[in-house]
This record gives sequence, C-alpha cells and structure tokens, in this order.
Amino acid sequence: MVETIISLRREQSSQRIVRGLAVPLCSAAVAGMMLLQAAVAMTLPTNAPPLRQADGIEYLSGGIGSDEASVMRGLAPQFKVRLRFLDSADGSALSDVSVTLFNAQRDIVLQVVSEGPYLYLNPPPGPYRVLVRYGKAIACHHFHVAARGHATDLVLRLPARALAGDAQLATPGPAGHAGCRGTTPCCGAGRS
Repeated sequence: MVETIISLRREQSSQRIVRGLAVPLCSAAVAGMMLLQAAVAMTLPTNAPPLRQADGIEYLSGGIGSDEASVMRGLAPQFKVRLRFLDSADGSALSDVSVTLFNAQRDIVLQVVSEGPYLYLNPPPGPYRVLVRYGKAIACHHFHVAARGHATDLVLRLPARALAGDAQLATPGPAGHAGCRGTTPCCGAGRS
C-alpha cells in the first residue's frame, strides 16, 4: 500500500513536470517555425522581383537598375538556368525579350517576356532549347538541365538595332554557344 502511494505521488509529480514543460516546448516549436520562415524569406529579399510560376516552372525576371541587378545576381545560385540579355553592339542590358522554352518533344513549356536583362528558371531536369526574340532578332540555344550539379548560364547577345527592319539572326554567344544559323531545327516552330 505504501509502495502504491509512493508510486502515485511519483506519477503525479512526473505529470506536473511534463505539463510544466508543455508550454516551453510549444513556445520553442513556434519560435523554431518563425526562424525557419525568416530563413526562407531571406532567400528572396523584399526588394527582389516577384517569383513567378508558369506550367510548373519557377522563374524570376528583372535586373533593371544597379540595385535590382545586384539582387538578381545574388539570387542566381538558387536557379538551374540563368539567362542574361545584352545588346550585341555595346553590351548594354536588354529588357522585354520574348523567351520560349521547348522540351525534348518540342513542346512549348514556358513563354515569357523578360522584365529586365536577367531571367532565371528552375525547369525539371532534361534537355531543352530556348528561342529568344528581341524585335526582329532571333537566337536559339540547346542546353541540358541536370537533376543535380552545375547550372546553365547563357549570355544572349542580340542586336538592339533589329527593332525595326528585316529579321536578323543573333550573333553567336561566347564559349561555343552558337546562335541560330538559318532555318535549323533549333529555330523551327514547336507545338504548344
């Protein structure tokens, strides 16, 4: 009987301790969730362009002005494909570039107009080709998105003077990134 009473008192004492820990534990969990949310929010600063999604592909476009360009460059490591648009004549930044992304089956998986000289994408792994238009200038590139590993960086140089007049093919980009030449399969029409 004495053992039962001692056992009951120990149990009641343990319950008080557990109840006493419940509030601090819940508070710690809430604080942890708030820290996690803050860490996630730090990956996309408030002065960054909005993160968008189309057909399951996350993308971020912008870079107008030195502050936003700096923010975009800081966010680049979070994206698998990073496009940059420049004037082929003087290297100045281009905006309002039409971008069409095709998958291996030549289906259009993304169509956007850049809101600055940077366009960052997170498409699923696989082979892609991108067709870009600025005025009447056209450029096209093939690339592959790996499941893990390095990102694809494409600097696309388009002639800004091609806003009027006849269609022009863009000059080849640096380091083996050739632009379209004539009517190659790369520049052919895809299915939407």
